[in-house]
Amino acid sequence: MSNVLAAKTAVTCESCNLDKLCIPKGLTRADIGDLKLLVNRNNLRKKGEVIYHAGSPFRGIVALRSGSAKLVSFDRDGNEIIIDFILPGELLGFDGVASQIHNCSAVALETVNFCHLPSRQIEALSVNNSAFQQILLQRSCDQFDVQIQRLMLNRRTAEERVAFFILHISERLKARGYSESEFRLSMSREDIGNHLGIAHETVSRIVKSFQAIEIIDIKAKQLKIIDKKKLFSYLDKPN
Repeated sequence: MSNVLAAKTAVTCESCNLDKLCIPKGLTRADIGDLKLLVNRNNLRKKGEVIYHAGSPFRGIVALRSGSAKLVSFDRDGNEIIIDFILPGELLGFDGVASQIHNCSAVALETVNFCHLPSRQIEALSVNNSAFQQILLQRSCDQFDVQIQRLMLNRRTAEERVAFFILHISERLKARGYSESEFRLSMSREDIGNHLGIAHETVSRIVKSFQAIEIIDIKAKQLKIIDKKKLFSYLDKPN
């Protein structure tokens, strides 16, 4: 492919199908035109590779275009704690904004393609564009809301946690134009258990029990929600 043709077919902020979910949401066409000149696109990481390390200097915001990742922290003994799973159109990097040092590591769960907005460009855009400031603040608040949800989830039973996890992934995928009833879980049972604060054996047991009563069906990592109402019924139970 010639350089001219590649330039014409390259995906930019203006043509990306995630524009309504990523940083460009809420910006004018002119603002998006400015943004596309500053974003580094088509960065790739394979499964298990790190997008950024805990303790590394903050170098900007990352937006996943495809694939998924996990955001992990570590306790005093060096044990991994999975804070969240990141899906296409979602942003990473806010754990490094306040201190300019990342508190977490971002690790690819499968091959990922992501865009990177360098920190120096963030500063320039924030000074000259109030809409961009508001967007970053909103995304940062979204990350905070995730932590609140996680704390509330710790008060739930193991069955309620697994039901919430499945429904939460379903709703996030729906918002991105994917199927809300059939999707692939790229994370392992160990990772899910780590994130939910329960043993991976417990995750497997609950998944099997959900299958037995025909709430879900799962083969390998491909999950199908059969009865969403029953899944929601677990969340309606009193704490």
